[in-house]
Amino acid sequence: MDEPRADTGAGDMPNLRHLRLFEAAIRLSSLTLAAEEVHLSQPAASQAVARLERLFDTRLMDRTSTGVVATAAGAIVTNRICRALAHLAEASRRIAARAKLGRGASGNWMERHATTVQLRALVSFAQSGSFSAAARTLQQTEPAVQRAAREMEQLIGLPLFEGMHRNIRLTTIGEIIAMQAALALKEMATAVEELREHRGKFNGRLVIGTLPLPRTRIVPDAVVTLIQRHPDARIEIVDGDYQTLVRALRTGACDLIVGALREARCPSGLVETPLFNDQLSIVARAGHPLGGKVVTPDMLAQYPWVLPRRETPARGIFERLVAGQGGLDPARGYVETGSLVALRGILSASDAISIMSVHQIDYELRQAVLTVLDVSLPDTTRPIGVTALAHWQPTALQREFLAALGLPE
Repeated sequence: MDEPRADTGAGDMPNLRHLRLFEAAIRLSSLTLAAEEVHLSQPAASQAVARLERLFDTRLMDRTSTGVVATAAGAIVTNRICRALAHLAEASRRIAARAKLGRGASGNWMERHATTVQLRALVSFAQSGSFSAAARTLQQTEPAVQRAAREMEQLIGLPLFEGMHRNIRLTTIGEIIAMQAALALKEMATAVEELREHRGKFNGRLVIGTLPLPRTRIVPDAVVTLIQRHPDARIEIVDGDYQTLVRALRTGACDLIVGALREARCPSGLVETPLFNDQLSIVARAGHPLGGKVVTPDMLAQYPWVLPRRETPARGIFERLVAGQGGLDPARGYVETGSLVALRGILSASDAISIMSVHQIDYELRQAVLTVLDVSLPDTTRPIGVTALAHWQPTALQREFLAALGLPE
């Protein structure tokens, strides 16, 4: 499966130095003091603010007797600028810690010296795997993209790339910077979407990562509710395994993940919000020899199994059941898959059985393609919910989707 990508190549991105200037002006209530902080002349600072206002198509600050203040639109932009700069500051902190640099060696390098062009070049390389592909994404020449990425390497004084020619790849430090840079760019793009929402235009982009259970009914129902309210919204539903979706979440290519929660095994930096507890069942094709019978574990062991992938909550529950009831142990091997399409095909064409949630096969049950066997499965509940970045601040469109899923706004 191709990994989802953050939208870093579409549209004009603001100059990062201009964003630093604007944030400082609001924080200090003075454009003059802000210009001094970012080392710009007063005329250049005024021109920078004017460029930002043209780019965002709105007035961002007002001048009062006590200094400059943000407009309502400016407050939206300021919030996202601060969040973007915090991601870059985190990159600086992690680089300094990993490279064992002194406090002044790395300091706040990323948030003070990186440029938007450099960030986009590095993120596009990380997402596409090559400078040529990154150039196509950014609609630039390959030398220009490579030059921008290498400028970051020269400024930080640490290798961001390793390998040669077609085998070039990011170093660990390069991956750290690319991840935090992607999140910073995501915040800038979100500022534009929130300004549109502020004007009553809900045409933003929502990327939903889905694990197997919610793909059939839960997410589609919530999406239908959302597009009925906001038909201009752009919604992308991304299927994938848990690790792929977590990587997409960490790099801003995905907004949230809906599916089985990991609880104690939830990766650091992520937060889980439960929606409901789901009960697993044993399922088979309609007309299966065990259909209509009270089934024992020993009876189940006579049939081949189609099992969830390893490291998934459902697989963990199955393995605990096997440990507690020996008759459940598959005696004839098994098929392992995370694909509902493959699973449905195997079950409907054979006497194989599987352990899964009825939420995943709602359509198949209603069409009498599959059936639930009458077998007791104690302690097979698992929490289903939403996984997001710990400090995620959703847009209004994203909050409405969460409400459509059943989470309070």
